[in-house]
Amino acid sequence: MDKKIIKERINALRATFGKEGIAAFIIPSTDAHMSEYVAPHWKAREWISGFTGSAGTVVVTCNKAGLWTDSRYFLQAARQLEGTGIELYKEMLPETPCIPTFLSDTLKPGDTVGIDGQVFSVEEVLQLEKQLHKNGISVKNISDPMSPIWPDRPERPESPAFIHDLKYAGKTCREKLDSLRLRMKETNAEALLISSLDEIAWTLNIRGNDVHCNPVVVSYLIVGEHDACFFVEPRKVTKELADHLTEAGVSIHNYG
Repeated sequence: MDKKIIKERINALRATFGKEGIAAFIIPSTDAHMSEYVAPHWKAREWISGFTGSAGTVVVTCNKAGLWTDSRYFLQAARQLEGTGIELYKEMLPETPCIPTFLSDTLKPGDTVGIDGQVFSVEEVLQLEKQLHKNGISVKNISDPMSPIWPDRPERPESPAFIHDLKYAGKTCREKLDSLRLRMKETNAEALLISSLDEIAWTLNIRGNDVHCNPVVVSYLIVGEHDACFFVEPRKVTKELADHLTEAGVSIHNYG
């Protein structure tokens, strides 16, 4: 990757700071389902840094940029970040500040840190807010901030999903939904929201080609007491799959 291109991408992100009222932005490696391995559409951290490892977080401020990653990728990250202006922060080493500490030391009270809330868990955001609040720094959710500066961003995956054969699945989709409902009843839950892609694949007995080497389907699933709603791009659902889901009492809805 041309290091000049990486610097241009970072500067393009910084150019949005004034409009958004932020002094820094955090880019994790996850997608909207907290996956470690993601479809190209969600590889924003790789796009803006040139670092191709599966795990890492980039933080960009007005005059600094850093990548936090674990020991699996120290050598690779050092090589790929060389000349980009992005500093490598080696996680779990005593001299390495965590991201909230780095932001607290770099920013000033009254500053705001931007995130795309869709690619963070609620717990992560609450912890980040708690730690930054001590230094008068707030957190702001910015919806899909990368698309305006990423002109050739890949679309969300479109390949059709398919049925995982019962001889491998062990139980039918309806049996699995019924077992979930029994557990829900024990905990007085009226509905269960499932966003983890492997859990959805297991529950519905489906597989897909949305993520390299991970046979999952980008989707959400809500299991109710008597029904279930599957949120997925309609073009991914074949007639055979639609019949399979209908038979199990699952209705199909648009991913958005």
